[in-house]
Amino acid sequence: MNQTIRSNITSKAQNYCPISTCAAVIADHWSIIVLRDIAICNQRTFRSILANNNERISSGALAGRLKRLTDIGLLYFKDDPAHSQRKIYCLSPAAIDLVPILLDMSAWALTHTSPSKEPIALPSSMDRPQSQYSKELTDRLRSLHLDPSDMPIQLSSITHRPNTSIPD
Repeated sequence: MNQTIRSNITSKAQNYCPISTCAAVIADHWSIIVLRDIAICNQRTFRSILANNNERISSGALAGRLKRLTDIGLLYFKDDPAHSQRKIYCLSPAAIDLVPILLDMSAWALTHTSPSKEPIALPSSMDRPQSQYSKELTDRLRSLHLDPSDMPIQLSSITHRPNTSIPD
């Protein structure tokens, strides 16, 4: 996350609070949905997210969230070799670290809310503190999204690097 955005997120606080900072980054409904669609549903282009989104996000809202998530360093994109105008969105290391939180949010909602409709299909093997699914998913996402030769320059400034070793 670049310093300007980090300053804007934490500028109102008297003291730094990591929970408040995280909430400022992820507490937007559509941002969470877009991250879910990319990470869990493997929708990685604008059109595929728009066409397959369960909540029917508008094209304007989607464009805004993709830009915001890219600006704050949770997403980056690469050009699609099959289509010159298409971007393929990828999760940054910081976004991959958020995936277990998304899964915990899902588990919490399934436990504490009474949906009026059948919930969308999510893995049933989500255990806390981190399920095997969550670990395997984050490992798979690292292999799908974190190709060192494709990493944008701004991501090299991230101070925390998760373990990116990929099992054979």
